[in-house]
Amino acid sequence: MSTQGETNTGHQCLPESEHRRYGRMLLAVTVAGALFCAGQMVRWWQEYSRAQRLEQAVHEVYKRALGGDPGRSPYGRLQFELGKLRAEASQRLDLVELLAALSRRAPEGLRITEVSMAAQSGVVSGTAQSAKDLELYQSALATESLFTFSLRTVDAFKTPVRFELSVKARNRAAPPKVDQ
Repeated sequence: MSTQGETNTGHQCLPESEHRRYGRMLLAVTVAGALFCAGQMVRWWQEYSRAQRLEQAVHEVYKRALGGDPGRSPYGRLQFELGKLRAEASQRLDLVELLAALSRRAPEGLRITEVSMAAQSGVVSGTAQSAKDLELYQSALATESLFTFSLRTVDAFKTPVRFELSVKARNRAAPPKVDQ
């Protein structure tokens, strides 16, 4: 029959050595998982710190670019400031465009001797072979789309004819004027 200390529960228990072996495996998996989680936390903290440093650096760039507190939408403010600068630039004289306009409209024998410019206006001085050449040049310049030219002074009694033209940039944002 039954011996002392022996109980029959209907299932077999694992030997003590197997309990220890499974316990060590559970401990190893737990330690490996904890180390993995700790490694991920370190990586997350490093990325978070790097992102904070980058965000601070970008904020400093916005402060320098916008001259003070960039506000809640610094990118939007930058776009607004860029739009204002582009609008100002459209009203300024561009020396290269001005020289191109003056040279492509010039008849043979006309010489530009001096160009002085401010932000939105300027003066062009030169000489023409005759008063008729100057008139032709003025009518050719009247068709220029980027600038308006007007005669400031003319010394038509000498040859070559000396002249000065005032020049202003046209508003490029506005539609061109159409003569009716």
